Amino acid sequence: MQNKITKIREELQNGKIESLLISNLNNIWYLTGFSASFAKLLITKNEIILISDSRYSVNAQKLCNNLEIKYIEINSDKNFWNNICEKYEIKNIGIEADEVTVSGFNTLKKKCKNINFIETRNIIEKIRIKKSKDEIDILRKCAEIGDLSLQKVVERFKEGITEKELAWIFEKSAREIFGASGLSFDTIVAFAENSASPHHESSNKKLEKNTPILIDCGVKYKNYCSDLTRCFWFGDKTGEKYENWKAIYEIVKNAQKLGIEQMNTDTKISESENSARAYFASQNINHKKYFGHSFGHGVGIDIHELPHVSTKNETEIYRSRMVVTAEPGLYFSDNSQKINFGIRIEDLLFISDKTGKAEFLSGFRK
Repeated sequence: MQNKITKIREELQNGKIESLLISNLNNIWYLTGFSASFAKLLITKNEIILISDSRYSVNAQKLCNNLEIKYIEINSDKNFWNNICEKYEIKNIGIEADEVTVSGFNTLKKKCKNINFIETRNIIEKIRIKKSKDEIDILRKCAEIGDLSLQKVVERFKEGITEKELAWIFEKSAREIFGASGLSFDTIVAFAENSASPHHESSNKKLEKNTPILIDCGVKYKNYCSDLTRCFWFGDKTGEKYENWKAIYEIVKNAQKLGIEQMNTDTKISESENSARAYFASQNINHKKYFGHSFGHGVGIDIHELPHVSTKNETEIYRSRMVVTAEPGLYFSDNSQKINFGIRIEDLLFISDKTGKAEFLSGFRK
């Protein structure tokens, strides 16, 4: 924790900010290991102060004693926040601008007299980009649970089963058999034309023979997330319909491979998506129309976190121990090429300290 706090204080000093009030619960957990539905963490030049309510006081106090930081239980005193500012001689406070609501900010201003509030963005999220060895080990296990749970789903493919039923099999397997604490997001199971919607909501649509299937799934394990997408063909692997699907599948698979090859330390992050889009163009596919999202994203405590693996991220480079997805996709919903489905292939990877290249955390067959 102290190394993380030191980095935060350096950022605050660079911005001429005396203290930082952290409201994002995942950021608080990342720094302290404290999990609650309500908490604030105040970092000053000399103090680290955890603030929560009476529901969590016993556990919070025990944790703070172990970490040698202060714990303050919030109360109804209208001067509560003002008293803290006076006690620790705080004149300005950085707030997480993307986390605090307008009403919350206005309330805080009223309760903290003569305090200058300064918007901050991604101070802690930028520290979270580079994972520790322990974090990568957890993420590897998380990905393994996702792989094993998806295999249970594949084993249950049959005519008449619904998207929702397969989504439930994934969640049930992840939790009951393989030890996940939950899901990273609602599992997407999409049959036929539903696969052309990147964020389809699993429905009661029944599986028919000779149908494409897209499954986007992820689990939570020890508070970390996994993310995995695979596409399958259910039925006879013959005929024009299958051949069209297979051709697009191979194009997306090749685009992913080319994008992953750019995931090397000191290479611009934008090059991954640039490579995939250039390949789509070489195959006479209008990638601007049919590939509507970014190549990938960071994964960790949140399912979507920094860095953005996108053509728009032109300045940031890959660094060791980043954990990212590689997930190009093509989605045809207008029947423009006698096809009406989507293909997305997604893997979870990390940038290796040893090789400087991307290595797979997910291992489900493609």
